[in-house]
Amino acid sequence: MIEWTHLRENPHIRRIGMLLLCTLTACLLTLARFGGLHLPLNAALAAALSPAGGIAVLAGGAAADFLTGNLQKQPLLLCAPALVTILRWLLNVKQTPRAAALLAGCSTCAAAVIFAIARLSDSRQWVLWAVFSLIAAGLAYCIRQVILRFGTDLPVRLHEGDTLAFSVCYVIGLNALCGLRLFQISFGVMLAAAVILTAAKRYRTTGGVICGALSALAIVLADGKAAPYAVMLPAAGFAVGMLSGKPAAVSYFVYQLCGAVGLLLVQWESAVANGLVSGIIGGLMFLLLPAVHTADQLMQWSDSEADLAALTEARLEFLSHSIAGVRGNAERIANMMNKPEPAADQFETVCETVCSRCRSRALCWENGDREARECFRQLSEADLSEKLRAPFGCVQPDLVTAAFSRTKRQNAVTRTLAARLRESQKMLFTQMRITEELLHGAGKQSRKTYHRELTRYVSDVLAKYDVPVLAAAVSTGEHHRMLIELYAPADEKLDPALIAECLCDALQRPVECCGMEKAGSEQRIILQTAGGYGVRTAAAQCAVHEDEPCGDCWDTFSDGEGAVYLAVSDGMGSGRHAAVDARIVLSNFRQLVQSGMDCKDAARMINAIMLTKSGEERFATLDVAKISTDTAAVTLYKYGAGPTFVRHGGQITLCQAATNPIGILPNAEPYTTVLKLERGDMLFLLTDGLDDALFPYIRQKLRQGGDLQTLAHTVCAKAQRESKGAPRDDVTVLAAAITDTAVDE
Repeated sequence: MIEWTHLRENPHIRRIGMLLLCTLTACLLTLARFGGLHLPLNAALAAALSPAGGIAVLAGGAAADFLTGNLQKQPLLLCAPALVTILRWLLNVKQTPRAAALLAGCSTCAAAVIFAIARLSDSRQWVLWAVFSLIAAGLAYCIRQVILRFGTDLPVRLHEGDTLAFSVCYVIGLNALCGLRLFQISFGVMLAAAVILTAAKRYRTTGGVICGALSALAIVLADGKAAPYAVMLPAAGFAVGMLSGKPAAVSYFVYQLCGAVGLLLVQWESAVANGLVSGIIGGLMFLLLPAVHTADQLMQWSDSEADLAALTEARLEFLSHSIAGVRGNAERIANMMNKPEPAADQFETVCETVCSRCRSRALCWENGDREARECFRQLSEADLSEKLRAPFGCVQPDLVTAAFSRTKRQNAVTRTLAARLRESQKMLFTQMRITEELLHGAGKQSRKTYHRELTRYVSDVLAKYDVPVLAAAVSTGEHHRMLIELYAPADEKLDPALIAECLCDALQRPVECCGMEKAGSEQRIILQTAGGYGVRTAAAQCAVHEDEPCGDCWDTFSDGEGAVYLAVSDGMGSGRHAAVDARIVLSNFRQLVQSGMDCKDAARMINAIMLTKSGEERFATLDVAKISTDTAAVTLYKYGAGPTFVRHGGQITLCQAATNPIGILPNAEPYTTVLKLERGDMLFLLTDGLDDALFPYIRQKLRQGGDLQTLAHTVCAKAQRESKGAPRDDVTVLAAAITDTAVDE
């Protein structure tokens, strides 16, 4: 079965679809009326499109004129887009808004001159066509600007400079749809109702009033008799915007009530009644369809903070690279300057300080050279704690042994100071590297698009329910998912589920809590809309000794960016000490990742913490599965961890590699792999307490499938039975399944 995404990404399918869209749009624009006048709209559209699009516009306009019988009544309106298409082919005009405006204006004016010279038009219409040429130029500029904005990516990020272009195109398009009717039901009025209700729900009174005024203008230009109904639309948008926090049914009722008031004022005018019926049907579209969600997928208003976010990201990245440059220079200088000082040669030092002044030097070194040298060599190699003995027959044994002891202590102090210097430099460079990574992560956070109106609206909703929030921010990330960050005092007891329910009702979109953390005197709650995939998790554990806690720890959490993390840590040994080490690794890893740090960077920082935790050798494994709820892609990070079984379709894959745990070596490098899963796939993270002989059994159970929690307990119980009731090590099974639902821990 061919998926829609594959068809949409196919360039040939997209090109054919765009040509068909241009043809249909030209047909609608041909039927549009502005106060009874026919404007050269197709000329403006052809000028804003490519040459192939211009031909499609010309064909669509000709087909519409032929079907309506207007082919001979308005030939000049057909000549203008034809001239636009020809000039674009001949002159190779650039596809910029200004070039499109110049092409549309000149072509329309040239078409009028040609018809006037051929005496096919009245010369008294020259002034009218001069005005039409200016209108065509302005429309072409606006249409081209809108096309360029839609050509980047969806959703379109609207800025203040796009307001005029999008407003003009909305009025033109809505006016054209008003001419399309079915049993006196206007498609334009239906669309206007859906747009006004959606804008008021999303952007409150500002969106409702602006869309209401633009819709009223388009409806009045299309049909002046519907003016009593149209003039009520701005008021309806204002009223619905004031009630944006109420259920959608309340907004729908108030909107229709405003239309009914307009009908009563004109005493049941047929055009107004038709508009009311059309508005009722359009409002039903708002109620029954996910209008707000669909609108967010197509278009979003971005405040001027977008430029500030880009500047903030650039500054943080520049600062991160600057610190990296300073660190690199410091490391190079340290490597050059920190050449290890050669330890003093104890043999030569003692000979120079003691033996050179001894009167028996000739007797020791000239006559008994071999014996003296062998004894001095042994004294040089002796440990500082050993008892030193001077050569046999030495006349100054105390001075010789004292000199050797003093030289050994000096060498030990030199080595200790050098080791401390290297350790301090290493710690400094590690701190600088962590600072770089934090700045880099903060820079990536600023790529989000923050919405001022939605943030203000969310703050008002929370204030209505007496939720003590210090600050709030609503943003959209890479996959266009809405993210809500709430900051509150740490001593306040907040219910994330209740807050999510309140915001669901207000935003008319499903919102779920994916994280709640405390840091200092503040706590943060992260909520987000659901992605295309869900993750269901289950876990099972058994300890070596029933009277001691399990030395393994597991955790599942979300980073607020649309990723769910499964993490398992196995402390060295078993029991309480192992559980403490595993909990330290997992708790720090979760906090660092949720603060915006990358998995590898967080693991490096935890590795440094474990290395300096105590003088004892204590370490813990770390096994992480990062699951994207937008794409179902899974990234595995393994630091000395056990195996991971992945069921994708009908295949079972074992992911395992020999790596070092956290807290052993200064540089912790993981085994990493990326897998693309689908709905129904599973993955099992296992600690190394399971015997390899159980792997075929685990494969069989995964292939059979079933309830996730039952599978986890079955595998864990099997490991315990195989070990005759006492496993050789703690056993933990953390399982996950890709679903259609939200995250379920």
